[in-house]
Amino acid sequence: MRIGLIGAGNIAQIMHLPYLVELPEAEVHAIADPGRNVVEALGDRYNIPNQYEDSDALIEELADDLDGVVIATPMHTHAETAIAALEADLHTFVEKPVAVTPEDAADVVEAADATDAVCMVGYMKRYDSGYQRFAEEVENADTIDLITNTVIPPDVGSVIEEVYDNIPADLDESFLQASGENRTSQLQTAIDTDDDTLAHAYGYHLESICHDINALRGLFGDVESIDHVDVFNDWKYLTAQLQYEGGRRCTLQSGATDRKWYDERIRVDTPESALSIEFSNAFIKNTPSEVRIEEGTDEMTATEHTPSYDESFKRELAYFLDCMAGDAEVRTGPREAKKDVELIADLFRSYQNIDRVGEY
Repeated sequence: MRIGLIGAGNIAQIMHLPYLVELPEAEVHAIADPGRNVVEALGDRYNIPNQYEDSDALIEELADDLDGVVIATPMHTHAETAIAALEADLHTFVEKPVAVTPEDAADVVEAADATDAVCMVGYMKRYDSGYQRFAEEVENADTIDLITNTVIPPDVGSVIEEVYDNIPADLDESFLQASGENRTSQLQTAIDTDDDTLAHAYGYHLESICHDINALRGLFGDVESIDHVDVFNDWKYLTAQLQYEGGRRCTLQSGATDRKWYDERIRVDTPESALSIEFSNAFIKNTPSEVRIEEGTDEMTATEHTPSYDESFKRELAYFLDCMAGDAEVRTGPREAKKDVELIADLFRSYQNIDRVGEY
């Protein structure tokens, strides 16, 4: 299957491109990125015959030659690029979040509904073997007292620089300024604010917690109510109280630090046990997530599981190819991803005491 890679930044260079090349069913037939130096270097390194600076040109000129595209551009371009690919009837994998604004997310759903092409959103944690083991344990729990989700990543940029020799794009200041203005405009529109700090907070936490919001959706279904939200320490921290189906309560904690360690975990407390998953650093390859089960009241047993060293990014790309071939059904589609964007936008809209866009 011929694939076009659109966007060649850090995550594409670390995960998407190397794993696409490894998968025997995939042939990387085209690449597009506004950084010409990146396109040429990666095109030569991986023998990619068709090289573009403009994603629209790639889609328009190669729609008949490609089977699908993998979109790993900045998040404020996800919706526009995905819609263009879907309108060209290309199978489309788009990185999370599916859009910045709920309205743009809805447009992606509409475009996906209008074509027979597959549309899959890149929530790689749903394909993590540790998460899948954790989901089995949660499903077997009769009573859930409390759900806790913590997402406090490190300084990702410094970690990437320390581990990888990625190629930075040479981009004009005018391009960067226009892109930044577009991003800010979308962030402000999504949460109905002209406060630059609050818009920046939404942008950071949208990128940071959408994986976990989707992982929680996979475990517990839809959120039925947002009971409390606080945003503090300028923009760095967010806490929220959510209720899921059946009145299950979740405490959500999201933050930003300059620390080195990665702190991302979900814990489920039951009357007689505590089930938890600790996710590994998403930017370090083949680092497994760990599942821990603590049981007992009078006596305690603790069991730790490391189900696999498989890389979840590779697993999700392989699953996308299976969907393209008709051998699997999309697990993380745009309709679900739209709900995630609505929920995160509504956390910030609730903080401002303004109307929400989702249904609770």
